Amino acid sequence: MNAECPHCGAGFEPEPGFYFGAMYITFAINVVLLSVVGFLIYYFIDLPEAAYLTLIALLAVLFTPASFRFSRVLWLYWFGGLSYKGENPS
Repeated sequence: MNAECPHCGAGFEPEPGFYFGAMYITFAINVVLLSVVGFLIYYFIDLPEAAYLTLIALLAVLFTPASFRFSRVLWLYWFGGLSYKGENPS
C-alpha cells in the first residue's frame, strides 16, 4: 500500500491501529457474502459436505483481499476525513 495518494497527497498511514475498524468491516462483508453464497450452494447445488466446505473456504480466501481493500477505503471516507470531490479538469 502506498504511504500517500499520488493524486491528492492524502496519507494512508495516519496512525498505528487506524485500520483495525476496516478489519471489522471486512469481517461483516465476508459473513454476508459467504452466507449468501453458502445458502445458494446448499439449496441449489447438490454437493457432498466436504466439497461444500472446501468451496466456502476457497471463496473466503479469494474474497478477503478484495473486501479488505474496499473496507479500508470505506474506513478512510467514514473516519479519515476524506471525501470525493470529482476529477480536476486541469
